[in-house]
Amino acid sequence: MWLGLSLVLFGVCAVLIMALAPKWFWGLSKKHQHFMASETEQFFSARFVFIQSRAVVSLIWAVLFCMAIVLVVLGIPMVLVAVLELVVLISWPLSLRYLHKKRIERFEKQFPDFMLALASALRAGSSLRIGLQRLVPHSQEPVRQELELCLKELRMGLSLAQVLTQLHRRTQCESTALFKSALVVAGQSGGGLADLLENMAQTISTRIYIEGRINALTAQGRLQAWIMVLLPPLVGGALYVIDASLIEPLWQERTGQILLVVMVVLELIGVWWIQRLVTVPL
Repeated sequence: MWLGLSLVLFGVCAVLIMALAPKWFWGLSKKHQHFMASETEQFFSARFVFIQSRAVVSLIWAVLFCMAIVLVVLGIPMVLVAVLELVVLISWPLSLRYLHKKRIERFEKQFPDFMLALASALRAGSSLRIGLQRLVPHSQEPVRQELELCLKELRMGLSLAQVLTQLHRRTQCESTALFKSALVVAGQSGGGLADLLENMAQTISTRIYIEGRINALTAQGRLQAWIMVLLPPLVGGALYVIDASLIEPLWQERTGQILLVVMVVLELIGVWWIQRLVTVPL
């Protein structure tokens, strides 16, 4: 009796999975395409290269298709080709997000020095716009790129509040939010803008120092985690070099192919989980 009920439940679950799997896979594919397009568009727009997301997705799929054909012609097993395609699909937007994050980190590190220089210019008697025009060309990238765009928007007739709102939307960092609040409040109510900028620059520098200390203290744990993540593919590569017959069943037999896909999925889940564990919000 219980065996019969178990078989019935198993059959119902199998039918539901077969019915819902195409819809679920299609929805996941659309979400991933949108994720790839948005990350690529954001990455290039931050460098003032404006492209359409549809063109990006089409180009990525064309490159993947050509890569798959080349790998198949070279005699690479289909399962291994599928795994490589999956790795490229996932690593492309993640690598762009990483590079964009590094650019924002450079911006945050450079911005306190710019605020101190602007405060000194205001103390010397310059107005805010003249101080920006004199300091921006001598700043480093990416601060110079972002603030040059702000100056262009001011010359086009946008208000200071609108320009600073656009700056914060592009950078999405706390420094620009504080900078916007200081300039808008000082413009409306007056007060010592130079002193306010100096205090904010010191506060931001202190926060960046604390973040650096946290990253230094957690560096060993992150390194150990990444070693554990990279150990399985490195051991697999070593076994393939030493004796290929020991590892060839992974892509030659059906059970090995299933295990290979499961291992890749678990590796990706492990990377995601490690990122969540080592990220310390302030």
